[in-house]
Amino acid sequence: MFTHSQIWSGLDKLAKSNGYSPSGLAKLAGLDPTSFNKSKRISPDGKPRWPSTESLAKVLSVTNSTMSDFVLFIEDIPSGKLSQSERKQIARDTADALIKTESVLFNASEPFTLKSGKKSPVYIDCRRLVSFVKERNKLMDHAAKLLISDIGSDNLDILAGGETAGIPYGAFISDRLNKPMIYVRKEPKGYGRMAQIEGVLPEKNDAGKKPNVILIEDLQTDGGSKKIFVKALRDAGAKVDHAFVVFHYGIFDASAKNMKELGIDLHALCTWWDVLEVAKDNNYFDDGTLKSVENFLNNPLEWQE
Repeated sequence: MFTHSQIWSGLDKLAKSNGYSPSGLAKLAGLDPTSFNKSKRISPDGKPRWPSTESLAKVLSVTNSTMSDFVLFIEDIPSGKLSQSERKQIARDTADALIKTESVLFNASEPFTLKSGKKSPVYIDCRRLVSFVKERNKLMDHAAKLLISDIGSDNLDILAGGETAGIPYGAFISDRLNKPMIYVRKEPKGYGRMAQIEGVLPEKNDAGKKPNVILIEDLQTDGGSKKIFVKALRDAGAKVDHAFVVFHYGIFDASAKNMKELGIDLHALCTWWDVLEVAKDNNYFDDGTLKSVENFLNNPLEWQE
């Protein structure tokens, strides 16, 4: 629950972000210009006064803002780096949500067969997460905080969802950050404009430079698939230095190598190691399964043998 001071601070920041004083914002919304004055926030007998839901709805409407936008102002997302404890909590929250929604599965007795043909005691399906509103919203709030903290809102012009699983996550996060979104195909479509990038990618941003675009996908194993998307965006004139995924395997050396070669900084909410830690702490699986999964994560190739 938000405090009295947080709500008023959020309104002040909303006004400032749109170029208004609190009284100017109130006037714009058709309210008494003194409605948001600091002197009105505490009653004569010392009790806190809260803005009404009607007033809040009106200011959101005239500023073309959503409640998610307002929450970002309330929560006062730091402009600097998130603390290690905050990052750890984000990773644990993500791991717990993925387990509870069965977006990650453990099965050592009957291993999963991956697309590559290899066997694995673990499986991840981030597409499943989009159907769970409560968990999805929490993780997308975390994603917005992480990106603002690590990259900065001013360095994020456009979010690009990668076909197909990255598209919904690009939409969820762009809505929270109030940023434009595009999506990029794995290859140009074979009809119409033959476009590989859908949406509007301007030649320049407000600073007159190449637009800063971040690639959004659901997960990353070794990062090989990112090359197609990054190349398409750069060929179209975008500056692409960052990529975000909900889930990063975190067990393949090739991932860091591929990102370095691409010149991309990868941002992720959690890895298999976070999932394993949460699973252990909460006894989500039997000891034999947990041990087999841990052996796999330490050496995937040896585990195959």
